[in-house]
Amino acid sequence: METNPVLGLLGLSRRAGKLACGEEQVGEMVMAGKCRAIFLAEDAGDATRRKVMRHDARVPVFSMPCTRETLGNAIGVPGCVVCAISDMGMAAALAGKLADTSAQNKAAAARVSEKKARIDRRKGKKKK
Repeated sequence: METNPVLGLLGLSRRAGKLACGEEQVGEMVMAGKCRAIFLAEDAGDATRRKVMRHDARVPVFSMPCTRETLGNAIGVPGCVVCAISDMGMAAALAGKLADTSAQNKAAAARVSEKKARIDRRKGKKKK
């Protein structure tokens, strides 16, 4: 599977300061309401997977087709299993690239695109 563009976008998000790495930082971002998408490595443990899936009602969770080492090397955090992004444009771009990898990712990508459309519509309206 070609994951280089996805990993490149995640690395770019990290350099822009829009990416949180690790369970605690991801949880804090979700609770603050700033999280747009969560990305989970395929070799994540059961406990981590359960903790992350608790947030699925609020934020779409994508299953990455790469290992923790590959994900960690791409974003500059060795052994990173889970990361989250706070930028809606970047989340939509990543969702589009990951939509074809699995049915779960396709559903999550649909949720991201709906949310992006709502945000774009709201930006077009003038505040009174």
